[in-house]
Amino acid sequence: MRLTERFLLPFTGPAEVGDSRRRTPVTEEQRRRATELDAGLTRLTRPDGSTYLVARGTGDEAEGREA
Repeated sequence: MRLTERFLLPFTGPAEVGDSRRRTPVTEEQRRRATELDAGLTRLTRPDGSTYLVARGTGDEAEGREA
């Protein structure tokens, strides 16, 4: 194991070799799925700042309880 792998890899992670400027267009199926998820779930934030998802209509989002 090389020195860089032993000491730097745990902190920096593997190299990013993809072109971050090149993106694939969003498909209609991905848009439909995102719409369904947005309609069925709501994101709540705990007092410590972490977030979690709750299905709409369970009553948790109205009362602010954790699931």
